[in-house]
Amino acid sequence: MTTDAGQVPATPLYTITLTGSGVSIDGEPVGVPAGDLPAARLAALAEIRVRAALRGRPVRVTAKEPDGSAWPLVVDPDGHVTTLSVPHPVVPAPTRAGDGSGRTAAPVVPVVPAAPAAPAAPAAPVVPEPGVTWGAPLPAAHQEAWARLLAAHGAGDTATAIALAQRTEAALEAEYGPLHPYTVQVLSAQAWLVLGRRDDLSATVRLLVRTALRRRRAGAEPRSETAQVAGNAHAAWRSLAATDPHGALELSGPLAEMLGELGWSGRAEAVDRWVEETTPRPSLPEHPASPERRT
Repeated sequence: MTTDAGQVPATPLYTITLTGSGVSIDGEPVGVPAGDLPAARLAALAEIRVRAALRGRPVRVTAKEPDGSAWPLVVDPDGHVTTLSVPHPVVPAPTRAGDGSGRTAAPVVPVVPAAPAAPAAPAAPVVPEPGVTWGAPLPAAHQEAWARLLAAHGAGDTATAIALAQRTEAALEAEYGPLHPYTVQVLSAQAWLVLGRRDDLSATVRLLVRTALRRRRAGAEPRSETAQVAGNAHAAWRSLAATDPHGALELSGPLAEMLGELGWSGRAEAVDRWVEETTPRPSLPEHPASPERRT
């Protein structure tokens, strides 16, 4: 995605702070191994990507490095990061009507979210069986449904696009199996569409976890996309934990299993710690006083 920074609203403006002991977003710690700055950057940007996807548009970020330097960035819903050559615009504090200044507050202009990036369209020729590679166009019998999916998404009809992805993925799974490149390709597109829809976080986390595990077990390429899906699942779960701890608790087991299978033990341990801190501990029963020993 190519971003015109001038078209990105000034708010929200997130602040990523990197230190020798970890990373935080707007003061909220992100669970990564201490001292691993590359992993910390990736984890923080993965969370920002989810927040951009939930808004359906790029967002602004200030990244503060351990040496004190700060970088103005724009992060797109697809994970693309643009480093700006100029600082972010300064947002004036809102002025309330009747505060004695003689001015009235400017009207709030609603931001119309842009549609998330569409999945790549299939090429015209169909790759014959066997020898299907990752990213190959779908079989002819499913290309019409795929084209309708892309058209619905391009028209902003995300609900129809998701429904078409679900039906196409189910048909491909029945025909080719759950780990076939065709099936995994459409499942991945479905996960991206659901993430961009920005409504049911529990269902979104569940689908992202399933997609990351399916891609992992199928050996899907590129592997960087599998890591992005897994990172999105973790970041979306963290957002869920902040708004619906009960729902996050129900999904903590599958999420930790997925993180562990991908080798992200630090994040899996952070999920387990959150569960321990969140789950109320049962109170111990009171023991009756011991009877006096008779002589």
